[in-house]
Amino acid sequence: MSSPAADPSTSCALGDHPLPSAQRPALAEADELAGFGTDVSATLAWAIGVGAARDDDRSLADDWSFLAAVAERDVAAARILEPHLDALDILDQAQRAAVGPDLEAIGAGPGSSWGVFAAEGAGVRLDARDDGSGWLLTGTKPWCSLAQHLTHALVTAWVGDERRLFAVALRGPAVSPHDGPWHARGLRQVVSAPVDFASAPAVPVGEPGWYLRRPGFVAGGVGVAACWWGGALPLRAA
Repeated sequence: MSSPAADPSTSCALGDHPLPSAQRPALAEADELAGFGTDVSATLAWAIGVGAARDDDRSLADDWSFLAAVAERDVAAARILEPHLDALDILDQAQRAAVGPDLEAIGAGPGSSWGVFAAEGAGVRLDARDDGSGWLLTGTKPWCSLAQHLTHALVTAWVGDERRLFAVALRGPAVSPHDGPWHARGLRQVVSAPVDFASAPAVPVGEPGWYLRRPGFVAGGVGVAACWWGGALPLRAA
């Protein structure tokens, strides 16, 4: 669902909030990227670079305007980028709250691609237990977008009657992403399907309930809305 490239030097994607100059090179790179939004691997590699180049002084409005500008070019690309940036924001919040995970323990680093899997579904459940040597995830998590393509994810799992956030590697033998069913009419490349975990090693991010209580939880959801806003801009201009 690509649209003609906008001028990254003048794009004003979200209301009257201008796009920061620091984000314009990433848009220019997107405009030159073959398969932007249609080639998931290439778009994810671009998204990893965007995350690595983020300015610590940026505001939430900056991020939302950037997501809208990406969606103006290609909605699928924005929906690939948004969860990666959301995960990085959550990890930053955890570090500031002194509850950041040991990412090296799950092989995560600057080149990792991230998703956020926090949905619940009828008949499935993901449980976490500490076996004395570390945390293990067992069960099924529904609605995990791009799980077949990502290296890592932040997932919510049940510890007794409470949900807790964990960071987990997705490319180990204990993790099995499904390839469907996925009946989307649009965003066909952004598959959202269950993932089975069979005692997959994970590291906790915050205490039980922290994911929902953390500063930024409500604001984080606006990123998805910014994607749809940006996707609607070419229709408004038509």
